[in-house]
Amino acid sequence: MEFTAYLAWVSVAVFVFMVAYRVVKYASMPLSLRWELYPVPHEPKGGGSYMEEVDFVKKPIHSNRVAGLMEMASEVFFLKKVKEHNRFGIWPFSLSMHWGIYLLFLWVLLLVIEAVFKLGFLPTITNVCGKIAFVLGAFGCFTLVLKRAGAKKLALYTAPEDYFNLFFLLAIFVTGIISWSIDPSFAYARAYVKEVTLVQPVPVPLPTVVLLNFILFELFLLYMPFCKLLHWLGKYFTIDKIIWDDAFKVKDSPADKKVMKQLGYVVTWRGPHIVPGKTWLEEAQIMGGGEN
Repeated sequence: MEFTAYLAWVSVAVFVFMVAYRVVKYASMPLSLRWELYPVPHEPKGGGSYMEEVDFVKKPIHSNRVAGLMEMASEVFFLKKVKEHNRFGIWPFSLSMHWGIYLLFLWVLLLVIEAVFKLGFLPTITNVCGKIAFVLGAFGCFTLVLKRAGAKKLALYTAPEDYFNLFFLLAIFVTGIISWSIDPSFAYARAYVKEVTLVQPVPVPLPTVVLLNFILFELFLLYMPFCKLLHWLGKYFTIDKIIWDDAFKVKDSPADKKVMKQLGYVVTWRGPHIVPGKTWLEEAQIMGGGEN
């Protein structure tokens, strides 16, 4: 049990550190090219940009942050874009898998809260959350494997890593279902989480499948920050800072300084329209006819 307790703490520490590191890294990366696609959810309804208005610089900008967050929530919780572009019919199965993951993390969090605060009303909610998580997650992962392997065109876009991720998650959910079947009240799971959280020895030996379920989850925490499963973090920056970014550049603002810095980067590749060895500012001047 000591090994699994150490693994639990290490996995949480690595996960939190790497997520924080990724946030700092993404936030400090060079400016990306904006998509300039409208309508932008945080702007008033109408479809156009505030920059279409006369003297927009002199007018207050009305931005509805709540509308933007609601649009982002529809993507996170309902996979809106996957549903709209559901070419291979994977949306319901992907939604099932994602909700299985969400509820799995919530289940573990509720177990930790139970161990610390001993709230009488919480066990029932925790049990329901865990059972739904395991069923939805297992169903979603299993059907996605079948979909990806069975659809010839979809299989072309499925890398070995995708299958590994699905089977990894499937193993967590299946061992969770087995744990639930031998312990419907999740008493063993509570005992394990209590030992790890409060550093208290468990008075009774835990079933192997319960330990395996938590070990797989802890290994998943270690693995997630280093693979494409962390796309949820990058998605925020992609949506908010690239697709929806419609702020105009003000002289000497942080964005303006970043642009000027990036225009000073030297081009190291060649193309019909590119002269290597010049800065991007010089390239722009050449393209604009400022230099032969």
